[in-house]
Amino acid sequence: MNKILHGDSLELLKSLDDNSVDNIVTDPPYGYSFMGKDWDKAVPSVELWKECLRVLQPGGFAFIMSAPRSDVHSEMVKRLEQAGFRVDFTPIYWTYATGFPKASNIRKMVDKRGEDGEKLDGSYGGFQPKPAVEVIIVVMKSLTEKTYVDQAMKNGKGVTWLDNVRIPFKSDDVLNNIKTTKRKPRPADSTWSNSGFKSEANDTAEANPQGRFPANLLVQDDVLNDGKLHEGKVGFKATASSIYVNKNCTKKTTDSGKAEFGTFSRYYDLDAWWAERIKELPLNVQTTYPFMIVPKASKSEKNKGLDKNFHPTVKPISLMSYLVTLGSREGEVVLDPFVGSGTTCIAAKLLNRNYIGMEMNDEYVVIAEERIKSYEPDKKEHGFF
Repeated sequence: MNKILHGDSLELLKSLDDNSVDNIVTDPPYGYSFMGKDWDKAVPSVELWKECLRVLQPGGFAFIMSAPRSDVHSEMVKRLEQAGFRVDFTPIYWTYATGFPKASNIRKMVDKRGEDGEKLDGSYGGFQPKPAVEVIIVVMKSLTEKTYVDQAMKNGKGVTWLDNVRIPFKSDDVLNNIKTTKRKPRPADSTWSNSGFKSEANDTAEANPQGRFPANLLVQDDVLNDGKLHEGKVGFKATASSIYVNKNCTKKTTDSGKAEFGTFSRYYDLDAWWAERIKELPLNVQTTYPFMIVPKASKSEKNKGLDKNFHPTVKPISLMSYLVTLGSREGEVVLDPFVGSGTTCIAAKLLNRNYIGMEMNDEYVVIAEERIKSYEPDKKEHGFF
């Protein structure tokens, strides 16, 4: 527990007990070679996902990073389903601004061959746009109880902790203008009467002081900024979706009363959520975080505790923290069978979860262990962990 296991994940998973893991958060090989790394040429096997399913508690969720490319994404989902996971959930789309284009300029390639490529000016091989989105596949181990409510009462699973990942409000003045409404309960003979929760009063659309209800989109670096400030509703007619205020939003006053202006990023801002979440961490940990309010992972974040982190696909701690928070509670066990440079384990440690990481690459094991050590809080002063 709370260590990196060195070796092949398929074999290492066999050493874990059935139903011993609460949550899986991982960034596995995407299914195509990236920057010349052989390990990224194939998606994980059905056999490996079967082992992940076995060790996960009934109703436990797994959040699995995936490339958006259709062939590898569909293959990943297919193998997860073949392994026995429920895949009938909406994925989460993570969008950022720092991807770099990999398209081949055909005009330049023709010119290098000594031929006239003028008629091909402006063309690129295939369709390889600048990457700006990655997919997080959401899957669950099937329930052993009749309903979600029964499963939650049995072992605390079959649920995601959506209130803990709401995008926060930033203004008391705006909060005071929230207008709440209650949905009426569905009839007992409703289509959803046996679902475990849909037959009850549904208040998820109600304005909530905790913030905006989570969407299936996570935005970083204000990438939905179209150069305009869009006005929300005003006064006491404001709803949770229109009064959200964060770093991408400016409050102004109009003739009709208080209004909120901002870019569309404000509705899905992972950076805003993380900025609030880190306030709950020890002071000496908080001081390391300003550089983490960025898209992807900054050099400072990747290299913390190291001379240089040469792992090519480091995910931001803010993203993995969001997923760990969504699928687990303090003291529970988070598994990453493809730990790489250790970001999931860092997130679990900072959020007071136990973790198990698995990695077959010798050099990445060292990187992960050193990075995890560098995020050690001051236990004496703060009594954390």
